[in-house]
Amino acid sequence: MKFFSDFFAVTNLNLLPRLSQSWPLWSFAGRIRHISVYKATEAGHPEEYEGERKPVTRRRFALAIGKIIFLLLIWGFFTVVLIRYAPKKPETSVVTVMPNQILEQYLVQNNDVLLVTLHGPIDDAKSMEANEPRLGVRVEWRDSITNQAIHSTGMWNVHLLKEPDKFGEATKLFKIMNKDHRGRTAVVMLESNSDRPVSMVMATDFNPVLANFGLFYGALLLLGFYILIALELTDHTLAALLMANTGIAIITLLGNRPTLPTIISWVDFETLALLIGMMIIVGIMSETGLFDWLAIMAYRISKGHSWPLVFLLGIITAVMSCVLDNVTMLLLMAPIAIRLCEAVEVQTPLVLLVVVMFSNIGGAMTPVGDPPNVIISTNEEVKRAGVNFPVFVAHMMPGVLSSLLVAFPVIYLTMRSTMFKLTSQQIRASAYRQANRRRLTAEVAERATIIRSSYVPKKTRIKPAGNYFETLAYLQTHYGIEDKPLLVKTLIALGVTVLGFLLHPLPFMSGATLGWVSILGAFLLIILARTKDITSVLVHVEWAALIFLASLFVLVEVVDRLGVIIWLSDQTVSVIASVNERHHTMVAIVLILWITAIMASIVGNVPVTTMMLKLILDLAKNHRVKVSFTPLVWSLTFGACFGANGTLFGSTANIVGAAIARQYGYRITFLQFSRFGLPMAIITLLIVTVYLMIAHVVFTWHKT
Repeated sequence: MKFFSDFFAVTNLNLLPRLSQSWPLWSFAGRIRHISVYKATEAGHPEEYEGERKPVTRRRFALAIGKIIFLLLIWGFFTVVLIRYAPKKPETSVVTVMPNQILEQYLVQNNDVLLVTLHGPIDDAKSMEANEPRLGVRVEWRDSITNQAIHSTGMWNVHLLKEPDKFGEATKLFKIMNKDHRGRTAVVMLESNSDRPVSMVMATDFNPVLANFGLFYGALLLLGFYILIALELTDHTLAALLMANTGIAIITLLGNRPTLPTIISWVDFETLALLIGMMIIVGIMSETGLFDWLAIMAYRISKGHSWPLVFLLGIITAVMSCVLDNVTMLLLMAPIAIRLCEAVEVQTPLVLLVVVMFSNIGGAMTPVGDPPNVIISTNEEVKRAGVNFPVFVAHMMPGVLSSLLVAFPVIYLTMRSTMFKLTSQQIRASAYRQANRRRLTAEVAERATIIRSSYVPKKTRIKPAGNYFETLAYLQTHYGIEDKPLLVKTLIALGVTVLGFLLHPLPFMSGATLGWVSILGAFLLIILARTKDITSVLVHVEWAALIFLASLFVLVEVVDRLGVIIWLSDQTVSVIASVNERHHTMVAIVLILWITAIMASIVGNVPVTTMMLKLILDLAKNHRVKVSFTPLVWSLTFGACFGANGTLFGSTANIVGAAIARQYGYRITFLQFSRFGLPMAIITLLIVTVYLMIAHVVFTWHKT
């Protein structure tokens, strides 16, 4: 599929330079550079290969033209709108409310709706004591001549901080039912029960996006985003960019085009900084040969036997994904995993599925293991709730470990009948690589003899497979640790970074956010590695992935402003409020977990996480339900990470795994992924559902 090749065209192809030297035509980087010279052969006849042009039929030509026209229509729509309408800034003023006095703020514009946004010392806590300071806000529509109030809204209570040392934001939409607002003046009434003057920056907007119109447009945006991805009309990054710009164009037509600084403020740069730092560290680490050495150790421990090797590869991937980004882990582990699969003669696509699924499960354990975790853990509201690196790991570890234990029998039961049935496609691809790789040199033969002679069989040991000694000798000769000084430096920088993650909640490290710690660790490694050309370092950064995330932040904010998230929150609150109050937490956990998992498997866990995070923030502040915030955080994290195993589109790691398989001559289809991934997702989600019920309903861990 062209989507897979497009995806890798914007992906870092230089993470495996040594693999390119060993297998120049079939390495991840070499496969792309030399794609035009490869033809797999069978009985002397050329076969179609991944870079060869397919014959152009009328149907293919019509589909290609249709795709271009569809994308041009999207581009033309938001281009015309954004060129035609200039951004509108809301009316802003600084107001100071004196103790026990009422301040009247007359507004120049007028409409039947008014959006009031306050910036100042606002407390975002859900429950407040009776004697807490608060600011009351209401809106009156008065007769312009007599100044008599014709319509008055209810009081909106904004809770204030006792010590104005922080800056918060609160927003409220005021409406009147009478559409005839001619000859009337809108007046904002503010009164405070604080014993000191309260200063606020107040922004008023008479053209907000109304939910009754915006809900439909927001649903269309999400549907369009899914169509672009599901039908592979373009890659994820361009799809997110197109839909983000389309969303901005829609709210522009509704009379509320945001300014460029406002759009930039929607992007969570803390998340992007964390990913950039970890990408640089992992990219430099890949040059040391550490990951190849780990794969060789897995082969050595398993003695060349299939199932032990598959499980060890899964364990290594899960453990490494806890500390390193799981997408980068796949880029590093998949090529050597493919080589090992061909050595032990098992279905390579199935083993790649195991590696992908274990990366999603293992990456859920820490805030840096998976992009959804990064988005959640770097959110300011989440951090204020006390969720830091150690707390995150402590709450996620039991569920992840339990799921990993269950994952092994699930893999065995679902794959045991097909694991050793090699397809003709794999036989041809493996035979081609066998014929073109380096021959069994004297050095390899000598090493194989030494390994065989030094092997002492024991009753407790697994007996080696037939080709174990030769394969191990070949792997040890051509792979392994190549740059030990760089490895030491990398481990030092990684250790400092992880230590910073663990210690950043301490008072003397209040400025050490996860993003800054990651960037500072990357700087340390660049200095230690004595890198002279910064360009060679930046090659390791997945810029397409970062742009994809930034576009998603904008898209989700637009969807939020169109009222989709508010609608979802209202529906969720209605379901939770319909049960007994003591069951609110239980129902909320189940709803957030499974809604997130289902949506993540359909659309992808990154956009779903950004959207559902806003939903749980609103849910925790809703006075109709009594739900603690942190159990919702764990439910969201488990749902996003484990639900991603449901389908091929569940996460970026899934797509990367399928793309690597494609580049090596294999194919992982949507149905094949779902056949094995969906049972894994359902069973692991059931495991964490039980865990969350025990931890937060029976023992109320979140209250300790």
